[in-house]
Amino acid sequence: MSNLLLVLPVLLPIVLALAWWGMKLRGKALNAATLMTIFVSAVLAAVNALLPQAGELTLRWTDMLSLTLRVDGVSRVYLLLIAVIWPGVGLYATEYLEHDRHPGRFYLFYTITQGILHALSMSGNLVTFYMFYEAMTLLTVPLVLHNMDKEAVAAAIKYLIYSVIGASAALIGIFFVGSVEGSGDFTSGVLTAEQLAGKENLALAIFLAMLMGFGVKAGMFPLHGWLPTAHPVAPAPASAVLSGVITKMGVLGAVRVLYSIAGVERLRGTWVQMTLLALSLITILMGSLLAFKEKKLKKRLAYSSVSQVSYVLFGLFTMTEVGFVGAILHVIFHSLMKNTLFMGAGNIIHKTEKNYVNELDGLGKQMPWTYAFFTVASLGLVGIPPTGGFISKWNLAQGALATGISYSWVGPTALLISAVLTAAYLFTIVIRGCFPGEKFVAGPKCEVGWRMLVPMAVYSALIVMLGMISGPMIQYLTALAASLM
Repeated sequence: MSNLLLVLPVLLPIVLALAWWGMKLRGKALNAATLMTIFVSAVLAAVNALLPQAGELTLRWTDMLSLTLRVDGVSRVYLLLIAVIWPGVGLYATEYLEHDRHPGRFYLFYTITQGILHALSMSGNLVTFYMFYEAMTLLTVPLVLHNMDKEAVAAAIKYLIYSVIGASAALIGIFFVGSVEGSGDFTSGVLTAEQLAGKENLALAIFLAMLMGFGVKAGMFPLHGWLPTAHPVAPAPASAVLSGVITKMGVLGAVRVLYSIAGVERLRGTWVQMTLLALSLITILMGSLLAFKEKKLKKRLAYSSVSQVSYVLFGLFTMTEVGFVGAILHVIFHSLMKNTLFMGAGNIIHKTEKNYVNELDGLGKQMPWTYAFFTVASLGLVGIPPTGGFISKWNLAQGALATGISYSWVGPTALLISAVLTAAYLFTIVIRGCFPGEKFVAGPKCEVGWRMLVPMAVYSALIVMLGMISGPMIQYLTALAASLM
C-alpha cells in the first residue's frame, strides 16, 4: 500500500494527461479533465507528505544504480508546496487560456510536469534526482515555447542551453560520488573522510560545481540569464510556476548536495562557502537593481525572481540551522508571493494588453481585486510584517550573523538594500495603478473572472495567515535542520 502511495502521485497525472490528450478533448471537457487530474494528484501527494511513514520504493539496476522514491522531511515541504501551487495555477490557466489556439498542449505538459515534480521531490538518491531533474527541464521547455513566436523559440533554446550546462556540472558530481564508492543515497550519510582520502581538494571543487550547477535553475549569477528571457514570452501560468516552483527545484538540488552528500561540516569556513556566499549576494543585489531599472512588467518580476531565489540560496550557504529555516521559509513564501505577482501581471496583460509599467496608470480602479492581491504579495516580497516575507527574511538575516564570519554583517546589509529596491520597483506599480492623480480619468472596470482571482485570493490569504502563525512551521523546520546537520 505504501509503495502504491508513492507511485500514484507520479504516474496518475502522466497517464491521465496522455489519456485525455489521446481523446482529443476540447473546451469545458478539457478543462474539467485537467483540473480533476491535477487536484486528485495533489491530494495524493499531500497524503504522502502528511503520513508519518510513507514507505520506500526501490528499483535496483546495479549495485550503484537504483531508482528510489521515499518521503523525508524535505520531501514533505516540497510535496505540500506543489499541492498548493499546481492546482491553483491550473485553475487560473483555464480562464487565461480560454481563447488560446493550443490550450491542450499547455495542459498536457503542465500536468505531466506535476507528476515529475512529485517524483523529484521524493527522489531518494542522486541518480533518481538527476533523472527526474532532466525530465522536468525537457517538459517545461514547451511551456516557455508555447506561443511559438520568434522570441519564444529563442527563450526556450536559451533556457535549455543554460539548464544543460547546470545539469552537466551536477552530473560530474554524480560520477565523482560513484568513483569514491559513495552510494549517493540521501539517507546513507555524507561522504566520509576515508572515502575522500587524497581527493579532498578535488572534492571541494566538485561540490562547488554541483552547487553552482543546481544554482543555474535557481537563477544564480553568472548563469541567471534564462530567467529574464523566458518569463516575458511565456504565458502567465507558465511564468508563475517557473518562478514559484521550478526554480525551487534547483534549491532542492542544493539542499541534497549540501546536507546529504558533501556535508556542511566539510564545507563550512572553506573557500567553497565563501564563493557561494559571494555569488548569492551578488545575485541578490544585481537582480534587485536590474528589476528597479526594468520597465517591462513581466521582465521586472523575472529579475525580481533572480534576486529573491538567491535569498534562499544565501540562507542555505550560511550553513547554519537558522539560515536553513529562513531559506525553506522563503521557498514557501516566495512561491506564494511570486505566483500572485505573475498572476496579477497576467491579469493586466490579458485584459488590457499593456506590458510596460508606465502604461499602468489608474488600472487599480479598473481592476481593484487584481491590484489588492498584487499589493499583498508586494508587501510580502518587501518583507513587511505581518506577512510571511518578514518572517523568512528575519531568519535569513539571523542565519548570516550566526555564521561567525568576521564580515557577517555584509549579508543582512545586502538583504536590507535589496528590500529597499524591492519596495521601489513593486510599489511603483501599485502607486501608479491606484493613485494616478486627481486629473486622471479611469476607464471602465475590466476585472478578470473568478477562476483567475480565486487562486490569487487564496495565496494572498496564505501570505498573511502563515506569516502570523508561522510558529509550527518554524518548529518543524528547526527540527529538520537539526537532523540534517
